[in-house]
Amino acid sequence: MDRKVPSTYPTLKPLTYVMLLAVAISFPAIANNAATPETTSENSDERIVVIGGNTALKIDVPAAETPRALSEVTQQNLRDRGVRKIDEAMRYSAGVQATPYGPDNINDWLKIRGFEWSRYQDGLQTLKESGFYGWQQEAYGVERIEMLKGPASMLYGQNPPGGLVNVITKRPTRLKQGEVEVSYGSDDYRHLAMDTSGPVTDEGNVLYRLVGFARKANGPTDGAQSERYYIAPSVSIDFSDNTHLTLLSSYMKDNTNQTSGFKLPYGTLHDTPYGKVDYKMSYGEPSYAANNSEQFMVGYEFKHTFNDNWTFHQDMAYSYMNLLLRGAYGLSMIDDRHVNRGLTYRNGSAQSWALDNRMVGNWSFDRFEHTLLLGIDYFTANSRGKDANLYSFGAPLDIFNPVYGNYQPISDSDLFNHNTKRRQTGLYIQDQIRFDDKWILLVGGRYDKATSNDNQPDTYDTINMNDSKYTQSAGLMYLSDIGFNPYISYSESFQPLSGRNNNNRPYEPQTGEQTELGVKYVPDWFNGYINAAVYELYQKNTLTTDPVNPSVRTQTGEARSRGFEFEAVGNATDDLKFTASYTLNEIITTQSLNPQEINKRLPATPRNMASLWADYNLPGSLHGFTVGSGVRYIGSTYGDSTNTREMKVPAYTLWDAMIRYDINKEWQVQVNANNLANKKYVSACDYWCYYGDGRTVTAKLSYHW
Repeated sequence: MDRKVPSTYPTLKPLTYVMLLAVAISFPAIANNAATPETTSENSDERIVVIGGNTALKIDVPAAETPRALSEVTQQNLRDRGVRKIDEAMRYSAGVQATPYGPDNINDWLKIRGFEWSRYQDGLQTLKESGFYGWQQEAYGVERIEMLKGPASMLYGQNPPGGLVNVITKRPTRLKQGEVEVSYGSDDYRHLAMDTSGPVTDEGNVLYRLVGFARKANGPTDGAQSERYYIAPSVSIDFSDNTHLTLLSSYMKDNTNQTSGFKLPYGTLHDTPYGKVDYKMSYGEPSYAANNSEQFMVGYEFKHTFNDNWTFHQDMAYSYMNLLLRGAYGLSMIDDRHVNRGLTYRNGSAQSWALDNRMVGNWSFDRFEHTLLLGIDYFTANSRGKDANLYSFGAPLDIFNPVYGNYQPISDSDLFNHNTKRRQTGLYIQDQIRFDDKWILLVGGRYDKATSNDNQPDTYDTINMNDSKYTQSAGLMYLSDIGFNPYISYSESFQPLSGRNNNNRPYEPQTGEQTELGVKYVPDWFNGYINAAVYELYQKNTLTTDPVNPSVRTQTGEARSRGFEFEAVGNATDDLKFTASYTLNEIITTQSLNPQEINKRLPATPRNMASLWADYNLPGSLHGFTVGSGVRYIGSTYGDSTNTREMKVPAYTLWDAMIRYDINKEWQVQVNANNLANKKYVSACDYWCYYGDGRTVTAKLSYHW
């Protein structure tokens, strides 16, 4: 997909930053900085403030002063909506298609602005090796989630163009506090959770936190079972007023028989003489399937302030995981009732080191204020194990009357070894310039060196890749007196690809470029904020298949995401809180070897999405009760790249609800229901089709101190 960018799309170089200044000055000078938006506080007298600028810029800047589109999910949001997984947390965020592949008791699935996303934890890249060794995070251990939309390579190195989700884990608090929580719900779901935190010393310079969580569940598909055990201790130490260290660690063990949601269009999207395939039916082998993993992380966050101008930050994390995966899935129909199946097998381990060093300088002169960020980061990861990809596994399965157990376990002769390594070193610089407390100019650049080795000696030669890339970003924002802050920004991304082209040469990195125009409105008269943005995002160097020779994969593809996002969060009254979003997004193929794909929507990407969540504290004699409700609309999608009528997936609307009762200051009971109407629907197709989540109801009792 190494094509020239269309002439209508600006390819910016460093001198072109001046153009951003000229364009943004044309914004009307409508008025000055206002309070900023974030965590929804239970105290209605406190303002809602969003602090996602930390993820967007790696400096302490409120989101309202950040010229990029951001979304944040607070811990209170997670509680109100009964969130169990990271992807579920993003269901009410603009620009995000959450859980497009239905219920999955293993992985999190998101699309941001129509493209892939990357997962970060506490600002550092997490494991995602060989397609299956992916780091998971327990939602109960999350403090908040910050999402940066669009390319983010200038600060974070190799990343897909959709954006990144930064999960901030719970850390020690100065206030002594704790809770114990028990829960039970649909599919025999039950969990026990504990969270305690506070000072260790009388002086309060040493703090601790201990988070523990255990759960078991059956379903939602036949034979699917899962159990998880999670513990996360952390310690925070103030050595002095200028030096601070937080030690973070976690351990999580999963024993899972996965949902096997991979179903074919026949019987799901398309009707059959025998009706539709049952929502709970599994195409896998329940007695053989497994996704058992252990993951461990230890790291720290260090901060030292030298003087009024300079501060040093260093973040480090070491992560390790091992995995045993056996997953059977439907491959193709062989007659009107029977499906041929395949098997994916992985048995190995992966580990990574991540290190980020930053110097932040602040100074001012005349009418200018500078915040300079100088950074160097390093990431290395490797994985090794024994793999297998079988395209014929077991006896054909009757999808309308399945009988399991007719299979032979995988043998050593089916396995091949794999051994991968990748490394990345990046140098970056960013300068935020404030002028008269009215204008913010942001410019940044980064140089990356990325290498990888993919060694599969039983099947392929070793593939070595050595890539270097310069990426940049820029933005300009006007801070008005009435909290109406317009901005324009530009950003880039790059992502190395594994494999070789038809000339036996390693693929070039996939790249992304985005131009965004938006406004962030934080009025004094409203406890909340409103964000709106339009954007144009290109993904280049994507792999396409030659329609004449399907075995050939070349980099001749390009995709464009162009859209509008609107998000509003606030308190309509002291007792009524709401979150509303709307997304209009057209994600199409702009270049391909197959002319039938040109100007067609990418598979599983809706044009329209909308959501609204509100919760209300009841007054009078019902004081102590809180009711919440949410509606999510996902527009129609296509299940193929040529947008054939037969593969069109209908739009769907889902209804969620919550009721909570505060018995007293210590005790609380809450019931959540997702897809309360129990709508049966196909959430997306991309060769396979996926049923969306059915109705789930969960009750929770918690004790706080």
